[in-house]
Amino acid sequence: MAASPLSCLLALDTATGPCSAAVWKNGRVATYVENAKPVMQSASLIPMIENALAQSGITYADLTSVAATVGPGSFTGIRVALAAARAICYARKIPGMGYTTLQVLSFAVQQQSAHTLAMLNAGKGEQYFQYYRNSPWQPLHEPQLATLEQALQTAPNGNITVVGNSPVADTRFIASSIAFPRADALAELAIAYPELAQGSLRPFYIRAPDAKLPAAKPKLSTHGG
Repeated sequence: MAASPLSCLLALDTATGPCSAAVWKNGRVATYVENAKPVMQSASLIPMIENALAQSGITYADLTSVAATVGPGSFTGIRVALAAARAICYARKIPGMGYTTLQVLSFAVQQQSAHTLAMLNAGKGEQYFQYYRNSPWQPLHEPQLATLEQALQTAPNGNITVVGNSPVADTRFIASSIAFPRADALAELAIAYPELAQGSLRPFYIRAPDAKLPAAKPKLSTHGG
């Protein structure tokens, strides 16, 4: 009998600066490793993955699926984990599972209050944000991009846990200690809600990248005129 795609799962996050990896095995998160410094993600991720696998007593051959955060977050950072996840999935011929950073943040603190505001600093004075109801856990709207003031204006009634890297000075909000999406929460989310996964492992930016391809140069005519 083939192994379940969720029996041995590797979870990866590099979307917001810090990076982390976790292994789900035997019905629990068996290993979690992180590098909280937002530098050298591409160089540190593979050693972190191999460290997590070794601590869990498995190899790449034992994996049955890979989950990764797809964004929003850092344009470069998002692609680091997605590239690694795609490569592993392709080599092992196993499924990939994509979840947004806001889903992972919210899921990690869903037991703390009636509602959650998952929010990440998007730069340029704006925030990526999404409100969630926690019983049952579900989003109240699609991920959005707005100023902090605009995000807070749409808050539901009651106490709200705010999770992410944007501090909020408002008595309606209970601050969480979690500042970035963690791979252990991602692993638990993938196990609990496999139906929410994006199987394509494509980046989810919300805001279009600032960098643009250079304009095509006009071709020089080879004919006299």
